[in-house]
Amino acid sequence: MTLFSIEYIGGSAGSSGSEHFDRLRDGLARDTSVRSEVEAAMRLNIDRVNPSDPGNRFVVGGAVEWLIAAAAWALGVLTLPGGHSARGFDLMDLQDAARGLWSVKAQTSANKSAFRLTNGLGGSGKGFQEPTVFVSPHLPGLVFIDPALHDEPASAVRVKPDAVELPFGAVSAHAQNHPECVAVLVAPRNEGRGAENPFLAYAETIATPDRFPRLATMFAAAKPPSAGRAAEIAELLAMKQSGAISDAQFNALVDRLAGI
Repeated sequence: MTLFSIEYIGGSAGSSGSEHFDRLRDGLARDTSVRSEVEAAMRLNIDRVNPSDPGNRFVVGGAVEWLIAAAAWALGVLTLPGGHSARGFDLMDLQDAARGLWSVKAQTSANKSAFRLTNGLGGSGKGFQEPTVFVSPHLPGLVFIDPALHDEPASAVRVKPDAVELPFGAVSAHAQNHPECVAVLVAPRNEGRGAENPFLAYAETIATPDRFPRLATMFAAAKPPSAGRAAEIAELLAMKQSGAISDAQFNALVDRLAGI
């Protein structure tokens, strides 16, 4: 039995072929607060991490997937059996539940380009086989396509030696011809402002001073000088409060700073 259930939140006359997407579509149209938050969060996503770097695209795309799942949760499309008051569930179960409804393919480029559906090592991958939500600043919103139901865009798939792609024009035409498959949303266009390196930030959480003091010296040396011992203790306190270090480790590091 799956952890999550789907609850009806209101509908419209047309159906995309997926009652789940219909509920997300109608919820975003009705709840401007959630829609505004999703749009702002997607903008912040690419303003922090630049997807022009190929390595960063997985991080940015993964964040978009989570943000759409969060919107579905906020709108009551994805719910726990006990209702929204339940606590302590595994977010990875929520991700699995969302992926059971659709996959997400997102673009942020200023130029229109084909959506890469699958990759394959030494082949093109499994192709276009699952319902998919397409995200692009050049589309009128989130566009839902189920290859089992929507023959026209499914037939436009291009199989390459190392990937399966769907031309942008096929997705755009589907959105125009099937407004019931469009959830109103303004996706952001990458303006190249993102400067964060998510892999560096993650590596730094591994090479912490308490566990790897020699490795941590590189990260510490790269930081600007602190305002003194009080600032260093404040930083250690923040690490303790976040759970990065234990009380015993905090006390030992403070004693080291104090020369005890």
